[in-house]
Amino acid sequence: MKLGDLAHGRDNNFQLVRLFAAAFVVVFHSYALTGRWTQEPLWRVMPETNFGALGVKIFFVVSGFLVTQSWLARQSVAPFVAARALRIYPALIAATLLTIALAGLSSSLAWTRFLSDPQTIDYAWRVALGWDMVYRLPGAFPTNPFPHDVNGSLWTLPIELRLYVVLLVAGFLGILARRWSWLAIAAALVAVFAWRPEWFPLSPNDKVVRELALLFALGSLACVWRTSIPVSLAGAIAAAVLVAWNPAGLARGGLFAPLLAYVVLVIAYHPRLQWHAFNRLGDYSYGLYVYSFPLQQTLMQRFPSLEPAALFACSLPLGLAVAALSWHALEAPALALKSRFDEAKARHDRSPNPA
Repeated sequence: MKLGDLAHGRDNNFQLVRLFAAAFVVVFHSYALTGRWTQEPLWRVMPETNFGALGVKIFFVVSGFLVTQSWLARQSVAPFVAARALRIYPALIAATLLTIALAGLSSSLAWTRFLSDPQTIDYAWRVALGWDMVYRLPGAFPTNPFPHDVNGSLWTLPIELRLYVVLLVAGFLGILARRWSWLAIAAALVAVFAWRPEWFPLSPNDKVVRELALLFALGSLACVWRTSIPVSLAGAIAAAVLVAWNPAGLARGGLFAPLLAYVVLVIAYHPRLQWHAFNRLGDYSYGLYVYSFPLQQTLMQRFPSLEPAALFACSLPLGLAVAALSWHALEAPALALKSRFDEAKARHDRSPNPA
């Protein structure tokens, strides 16, 4: 089987994969926010990574694949931008407001002073835009083991938004439709990024961010080259074994990104792994990702003796409940608006004299 034979419609496990990725981030934060991140289970057996980093890396593989697929399905700027905005911003704005509310409850400042503080105003508009993140609010969570930071999960959004812009430009120029061209240009961008990272407007601009950009590029290339990529369960198992074995340090070093990308795509599309019934639930992964951190900080303020396992046991169902509410009341209705932009493009394309 080739990936191109399977990568159509909604018969895939991406929703489940993303939910696990978000849960991995919650696991890591359960250790970090209790001041015990060095006890995190994955880091203890695989010090090259941790559950939080693994979850974020999975997100970037999935995002690179699906956002490229979104462009190829539309190949028009307005529907593509609308689809990205409707997916990102409703929950991001809601998470910004929830974070401010929970941080305000934790602060010693009076509400009027807290809300009018320049730091709060700066936080509100910059975080809601998603292009440039700040992480602190006045007096928030001062006694927590990890004080002051209010929603550390959101650091990846500016990176992802900039990668969307790269895809948009590549799609607009027709490069995504030419797989050899996209392979050459993506490889060149990755090489230049590794050589001269200061040329790229990413912040933070470090090794972790460069790996995320590589994983996004691999997901995008997998989408463009989907008709040539075999989907092998044995191959995915072999890739996982290589990471566990880590011969010469390569499988957790330079080979980790392609190995992870392949495993994620096989889990998403292999027919033997499909769980179609799960897709009838809502897509709670993004909500779990953007809402959980301030909820966990609030739990730590209210119950400072919580251990990592207890924090995870409390915060996961709470985060899922908020994510479910966000999905059904906010995100899904917003995503339903995408069809209006697709219909507008279709009417434009059918017009005998398109503008």
